[in-house]
Amino acid sequence: MPERDLQKFGHLVGPHVEPEERVLDIASVQSARASMGVMLGLAGAAGQAIVDRAAVKAGTGNLAKTFPQRFPPASTKLLCVTDRRLLFLLVGPDRKRAELVWQAPVSEVLRAERRPRLQIMARFQLHFGDGSSLALMTMRRRTIESLAAALRGTHTAGS
Repeated sequence: MPERDLQKFGHLVGPHVEPEERVLDIASVQSARASMGVMLGLAGAAGQAIVDRAAVKAGTGNLAKTFPQRFPPASTKLLCVTDRRLLFLLVGPDRKRAELVWQAPVSEVLRAERRPRLQIMARFQLHFGDGSSLALMTMRRRTIESLAAALRGTHTAGS
């Protein structure tokens, strides 16, 4: 994990990590679903349905379907890989605290796969053991590579 990210976000993640749990990586991310801008009218509704379908591939009850759909504007979102869980946190406007809004056992996360870049941000897909997947974006490709390596490490450590 980049040391810079640990220094910048570690104090926000710490309260949500169990005593024996180890933080492997922290990344600032955006939901691909929420990052597509404002869409209005009937065309906007159709466009949002397409964006939603591309961002989350899941049926009822699948892990990706439980991921939050909407976020406060201009909020910082953190994805944290620990040796036990994948955590998604919303950072408060004062940047002094974060709220845990979603989590999944890391054993249920198969991999993070880099996707073609269609805009300024780098896009990646999280694939889960139940066959569902979730698209997220980050500013740098190396952030995706770091998350993917952390997830691979949790699977080889537990094997």
